[in-house]
Amino acid sequence: MIIFSMVAIITINYNLHIHTIQCVNSVLDSDYTNLMVFVIDNGSVKGDYQILVNAYSDNPKVQVFRIEKNCGYVRGVNYGLEISARELPDYYLIMNNDTIIDKSAITELVNVAKRHNNQAIVSGKVYYYDHPDILQHTGVMFTDKRYLTTYYPGRNEKDTGQCDIESERDSLDDVFWLLPYGLVQDVGLYCDYFFLYAEQGDYARRAKNLGYKLIYTPHAKLWHKESMTAGDGNPKALPVYYYRGQGRFVFQFRHLKTKYFVQITLKNLFTIIARIVLRTGYERKKSIALLRGYLWGFKWMFYKKPNSGYNPYLRRYSPS
Repeated sequence: MIIFSMVAIITINYNLHIHTIQCVNSVLDSDYTNLMVFVIDNGSVKGDYQILVNAYSDNPKVQVFRIEKNCGYVRGVNYGLEISARELPDYYLIMNNDTIIDKSAITELVNVAKRHNNQAIVSGKVYYYDHPDILQHTGVMFTDKRYLTTYYPGRNEKDTGQCDIESERDSLDDVFWLLPYGLVQDVGLYCDYFFLYAEQGDYARRAKNLGYKLIYTPHAKLWHKESMTAGDGNPKALPVYYYRGQGRFVFQFRHLKTKYFVQITLKNLFTIIARIVLRTGYERKKSIALLRGYLWGFKWMFYKKPNSGYNPYLRRYSPS
């Protein structure tokens, strides 16, 4: 008899029960059977949360947990990791709730992890949901490792097989990725200096620094409804740029040598300020939001507290 390793799937819901249900149902349709889904409701309105509870009340493979106040993506994932650890899984699969996973994807991820002796984070091929043959993410390569500047193979290209070779990447995105249990024990939880954005890059660097590989497999596929949760579904919303400024600053501070951090920060600031001066209207407002995120980073350097999630463009968040 074949014994499948146990996989704990963790996904975060915030007022998007329709998309979360579609995501969870795609997991349940998987050809991989030894799994449990942990839906972490991150401070949604009670009605949204209750719909999730009702949808899976009779399904022992799905557990819905609630955090009363939105504590951010990072703390939501960490809560999911801690809760699901009680089931002693062999793997954790973290995935965005605005996604649909391919029927064989979990099997493919687990098989690749096993081939690498569970010494790797494994992710796969991400497509745009509305353009199902257009690549969104196949991992990250660095064009300059001094500054960790990024290149995304195949991004926004039609999939013609250009990314069909399993390979090691410099970084991965946690839109979906498989973490072996032992790796999480070694690397730990997501860093709570991040609230939203850049947390996955930080985690990938921490894993790589401990000797783990970051593996992309083209055989595990997923479709992503990008930016459904950030900024009320608008990928150009100002709150997103504020969080991106924070995330980029903290990531570079944590992972660049000091001289390269100073150089890239000055370059980034010059670029942002130039855009503020030269642009008008909403484009200018986006650059201002990014700059404000960077200014938060300068303050953070001196006290390094967990990110409370306060965002001046989202009044519903406030410092804890």
